[in-house]
Amino acid sequence: MADYERGDDLSDNAMMVTKDDPVTYEEAVKSKTWRDAMKKEMVAIEKNKTWELTNLPTGMKPIGVKWIYKTKLKENGEIDKFKARLVAKGYAQQYGVDYTEVFAPVAKMDTIRILVSISAQHGWSIYQLDVKSAFLHGELKEEVYV
Repeated sequence: MADYERGDDLSDNAMMVTKDDPVTYEEAVKSKTWRDAMKKEMVAIEKNKTWELTNLPTGMKPIGVKWIYKTKLKENGEIDKFKARLVAKGYAQQYGVDYTEVFAPVAKMDTIRILVSISAQHGWSIYQLDVKSAFLHGELKEEVYV
């Protein structure tokens, strides 16, 4: 096992700033900063029409949700923003009971290298997009309750 020295690089600063991120809703709700971040997330959920409020049908099992809190940093280590995400507790589901299929659209690194190589050979520009909530645009065949 290797020994690591603690340095003054950006990753150490990031750990020092973000170690105080709340772990529970009860911790976060005490801070206006985190309440604002949660409100922003709820506004985005409503704007994207992620779900609709309804009664749980008889025999259906809801998936729990949990708030995740993360302080995002700029490259120089300064705080960029406070991000709160409401996530489903998918780990509580059982294969064959709650779901039967798993699919995550990802690109392999070899594919990305080939595309970058072809683009370089042809002098094409490459653009990177950060699509927030991309998973919301997938089509579900089943109803999911949270």
